[in-house]
Amino acid sequence: MRLADLMGARVCDPAGTEIGHVSDVRLVEHPAPTRPEATLRVEGVVVALKGHSRLFSYDHRPVDGPWPLAWLARRAARHARWIPWDHVTSHQPAKRLGDPAIIRISHPSEQLPLLSDMHQQWTR
Repeated sequence: MRLADLMGARVCDPAGTEIGHVSDVRLVEHPAPTRPEATLRVEGVVVALKGHSRLFSYDHRPVDGPWPLAWLARRAARHARWIPWDHVTSHQPAKRLGDPAIIRISHPSEQLPLLSDMHQQWTR
């Protein structure tokens, strides 16, 4: 699977209801036991919930800066959720070029942590 296959993919809960789309993918570097270079693994994905505005890259990391910009960034990403990769049960590639892929997850959206809570954990 390519990273491009995940970006923009529709995310469906266990009941098959579309809850949003993948707006970001978090990769973590792991040491490779047999090679000198590290490998990258998908830690999870960020989902922008359906019915809420696009995140315009404010989901990538918390914005520190002038208070109006920081406030707008928090507001844009306030409904975004974090999906750990082990919650992804399947990935269905796009049927045609330009169509989004579909990701199915094992937990309902209400049980997924808010992205803002994860940002706090990652910065500790």
